[in-house]
Amino acid sequence: MRTFSTYNKTNILHKIKPILFLTVLLTGTFFASAQNSISQNKSLNTSMQETIFLNVNTTTFLTGETLFYKLYSLNTTNNTPSLISKIAYIELVDNSKNSFQKNKVYLEKGIGSGEYFIPTTLKTGSYKIIAYTKWMLNNPKSQTHEIDIFIINPFQTQEPNENVTFDVTSKSTISTVQSSGSSILNDEKRVDFELDKESYYTRDKVNIKIKSLTETIEKGNYSLSIRKIDNIPTLKQLSPQEFITKRTNNYPNYNETSFIYIPELRSELITGTIVSKNNLPVNEKSLSLSLPGKEFVLKIVKTNAQGKFAFLLDKFPNFSNAIVQVLDDKSVDYTIVFDPFPKFDTSGLHFRSKLNLTPDLKKDIEERSTASQIQNAYYQIKKDSLATEAVINPFFNTIEKTYALDDYTRFPTLKESIVEVIIELYYRKENGKYKLRVRNDHKDLEIYGPPLVLVDGLLIQDPSDLFDYNMGNVDKVSLINEPYVYGPNLYGGMISFETKNSDFATTYAKKYLKTIEIQRPNPKKVYYNPDYSAGNNLKRIPDYRYQLLWEPNLFLDKKEDTLSFYTSDIKGDFEVILEGFTESGQPIYVSKTISVK
Repeated sequence: MRTFSTYNKTNILHKIKPILFLTVLLTGTFFASAQNSISQNKSLNTSMQETIFLNVNTTTFLTGETLFYKLYSLNTTNNTPSLISKIAYIELVDNSKNSFQKNKVYLEKGIGSGEYFIPTTLKTGSYKIIAYTKWMLNNPKSQTHEIDIFIINPFQTQEPNENVTFDVTSKSTISTVQSSGSSILNDEKRVDFELDKESYYTRDKVNIKIKSLTETIEKGNYSLSIRKIDNIPTLKQLSPQEFITKRTNNYPNYNETSFIYIPELRSELITGTIVSKNNLPVNEKSLSLSLPGKEFVLKIVKTNAQGKFAFLLDKFPNFSNAIVQVLDDKSVDYTIVFDPFPKFDTSGLHFRSKLNLTPDLKKDIEERSTASQIQNAYYQIKKDSLATEAVINPFFNTIEKTYALDDYTRFPTLKESIVEVIIELYYRKENGKYKLRVRNDHKDLEIYGPPLVLVDGLLIQDPSDLFDYNMGNVDKVSLINEPYVYGPNLYGGMISFETKNSDFATTYAKKYLKTIEIQRPNPKKVYYNPDYSAGNNLKRIPDYRYQLLWEPNLFLDKKEDTLSFYTSDIKGDFEVILEGFTESGQPIYVSKTISVK
């Protein structure tokens, strides 16, 4: 049996209150600032502006292929990574200006990446990829980044009257660009890469040496894409240099800008409003949001004068199923309304380019479609993996006493477990309801209110519900028998029940509980890269990759760095593109070709 040293109230408060104060201060300040700006039309400080540069692995896709993207949130004054927003938004918009695919992306020091699998449900036609942050949406003149793309569905016929001229990057024009092989800013070449050979065989190892050409190391964040060149037309993307030139020449005026969106300064924000059915007060009401599970999330906030709330979600764990409740004796009287996904105004988008599929493209489309289907057929062998998430301990970890119930004689009910095992707990019955309390021999915890009661991270407002629960399902009970501050509230201790299967929330139903699925940012992935070195077991597995490598997080923190990959069974010319920005905001773009025979 573990010993438990009584934790001093002052120590707990000192550890928790600074975080609590900062969270409440930031949330309150955001709401107050937003309200004041709407009413007084205050202008935004230019130094607080950001813009986004977006690049994708190509601009023409067949259904069944994957669109990879990398985005840079930049400070508009010097093009260095913006530290304002921690979340970016990506949308796929069709030529009818309908947005039908929206993703969130984590930004780490202004950098984020992700992918979008092109489903067979999409029609052949013109589309746009749009990238922005909530903060950017406050200014309608803000230059959100957009990229025109084409999607070809080989299983659908082309719509008539689709023959419109557009700026294509054909195979010949690609060669012209590639011959420069440089990153130009004021005619200075800052970063370059070298390949160990000019041509390779199938399933051959390719070594790339990336090097800084200046006296100081050009530290930065770059993406590296190696993709096959074919005859299917593609639209030319803006290079980082062209993006900066275009943005500088068309810099928007911020003198008459107000804002309604709260910047996601620290992490993902989930906002909304509570409404009373019987005109009860909506101000200063506590709400909890739980992402229940073995590694759970619990957030508690208070509403402002208008009943608005904001939950700040951590990056880990990246759970999407949430349970929200108003913490009040009359919680059933309140309705919780969440703010929708930020609305990007697509009315101003212009689709100038349309794709004309001519008969001479039939062979290229068939070959690429066949390659994509083969790759997808072997997905289970070649699938990407999720980056390892951080292990999240409960917020009360290290200051609690824990009872692992299997270490004691098992009792079927909570009453018996309290009497025989969990000696710091006691209960009483008032008005037909059971109340749980935490015992402290040196102080009366009831003056601080009832304890915080959790089951798998779900906050329990009525502990009476636990007295009929089968304690055989409970693995551990943790408690703190000191005054406990969490969020804006003070509790007379804390009690946490952990079930064996972490499934309590799946069967716990209350009218005041609102269950929602929150769209979380896409988790970071480690993309599949085959290893054909001696002794591999992939000889019988076909490899029809058109995209040989997509490395979205390439850091150059020394004069030279080397990475390797293998070619596939596809022969032909492949384009190698390195692009991004240095830490000082200098744009980098290097393009070369390799041949596979």
